[in-house]
Amino acid sequence: MITKPQYTMKDILPHYADMNCYEYFLACTQHIKDDYPILQFMGTDHQRSEILADIDSLAYYFKEELHFQVGDVFTLFTPNTVEEVVILFALNKIGCITSLLHPMFPSDAMRAALEFTKSKGVLLPDFSFAKHAKTLGAMGVQVIVSTPALYAVKAEDKLTVRPNADHIAAADDACNFTFYGDILRDCQGKTTEGISRSGDLVGFYMNGGGTTGQSKTIMLSSTNINAAINNKFSLMIPSDDVPGSKSNIAALPFFHCFGLCCTLLCAIFAGNKCILMMSFNADDYIDILKKNPCYDLVGVPNMYRKLLDHPNFPGEHLQHIKYAYIGGDNVPIEFMNRFNTFMEAHGSTAILMPGYGLTECSACDCSNILWNTKPGTVGTDFETARIVILDEDKKEVPYGTVGEVAITGDCVMKGYLTDDGRHGEGIYTDENGTQWVLTGDLAKMDEDRFLTFIARRKRLIIISGYNVFPADIENLLEPLPFIHENCAVQGYNEQGKPIVRLYITLAPGAQLEKLDEYKQTITTLCAEKLSRFSVPREICVLDKMPRTRMDKIDFISLTQTLN
Repeated sequence: MITKPQYTMKDILPHYADMNCYEYFLACTQHIKDDYPILQFMGTDHQRSEILADIDSLAYYFKEELHFQVGDVFTLFTPNTVEEVVILFALNKIGCITSLLHPMFPSDAMRAALEFTKSKGVLLPDFSFAKHAKTLGAMGVQVIVSTPALYAVKAEDKLTVRPNADHIAAADDACNFTFYGDILRDCQGKTTEGISRSGDLVGFYMNGGGTTGQSKTIMLSSTNINAAINNKFSLMIPSDDVPGSKSNIAALPFFHCFGLCCTLLCAIFAGNKCILMMSFNADDYIDILKKNPCYDLVGVPNMYRKLLDHPNFPGEHLQHIKYAYIGGDNVPIEFMNRFNTFMEAHGSTAILMPGYGLTECSACDCSNILWNTKPGTVGTDFETARIVILDEDKKEVPYGTVGEVAITGDCVMKGYLTDDGRHGEGIYTDENGTQWVLTGDLAKMDEDRFLTFIARRKRLIIISGYNVFPADIENLLEPLPFIHENCAVQGYNEQGKPIVRLYITLAPGAQLEKLDEYKQTITTLCAEKLSRFSVPREICVLDKMPRTRMDKIDFISLTQTLN
């Protein structure tokens, strides 16, 4: 553990106050006089001035040509790309809401999300356009199609790039669309006035597990997002490096708040370069590390395991790494020790710093710090995310006592999206008027404010950093005639990796000899309607479900069975 510094990045950058994310980015980087690369995609760097010009063009398009108003919603249905970043900031500049959606959703789930959020349009890449064209065409929303090749070339060449003709032809005229590159060409050099001091407005919709494990759409403001960025800045020691000379890699998806805030936004707000990956691949990730001096790693446990087990991970490139943030799941102390010893042996001062957070509170709520760490904990809370432990009567418990995690501060969401658009759903307001998120997670806190995570009371399964909602699986399967009851829980395969394990009891009249056929029906249906992470990898048949004293299915005992 190093000595506590006199000041951190948080102390030398402007406070986010009531700025939106676009304004905060400008404020954090306005002191840098020379142009520098802020994004890299497929090996090509893109300068700050270029990205700002593209943001202006897209903001003009949405406001002046599509006539978007403050509060209108547009959906990003794409893996990590530069187009996604540009449109996110363009919408934020003019006061619109960006809805970030898992790009592996099937068409039915995509349509449901667009309808529920009242989204006026969607961005998706050309390689997935044909799959969803018929659904989007029937909905009549504004469709923007991008192609990864556009930002894989230099700025002066990108307007010559066209979408993949085969992908577009496969859509069979089912849906009208506008190509992202055409928008850049037609709106090049144009700008429009943004709205200022709009930090408190809802700026982002993100999907999360809800504090009870039910899938919810979470409303986050720019203030919420900026607070999370500010939190990570408090963990970073300033350096005198030339802007854009240090990099980090954004391999976590931006539709996950942890990935958006702690990889993309923290990097570019600090004057560094963010290297975008559409999905994590250990070979590609290590290749990027060797070609770019990266100052931090941000990931989930499975990502770190794949890196540590990879034969090409060792090398001099690790000497540049100062920080290694980890979240999204439990981090065994044995694995932390293995990683820390490995990094020290290869010249890096980085140690794994486990943290804790949830999307309802902007995903960055407490963390271990280089100069303040305690093994077995998820660290201490930030000033924008004060954490307390409550009993069942919502009273604070003594240090060392297990209770429910409650969080307050600038990080706390505006609420869950409701049909009538009201704010505050999912927020608990105490007798003093303080607003809290009651997480449904169990933990204890010691006298130094280090939080030890105990268990999830809510039913949420996390696989490779992705949230899987058991209720979504169970509700989908309930109408199947051969199922009497079903319960989805987190299990583990032979390699120790998390999977969805499904327990079922058969309905009267179901035939045991048809069990293989029943299992195939279940996996096929889940694959068609849900993300691939939600497909059960094990299906177990029980004579009857275990019950709690309240006669509910005892999912906790099923989770513990055979794990």
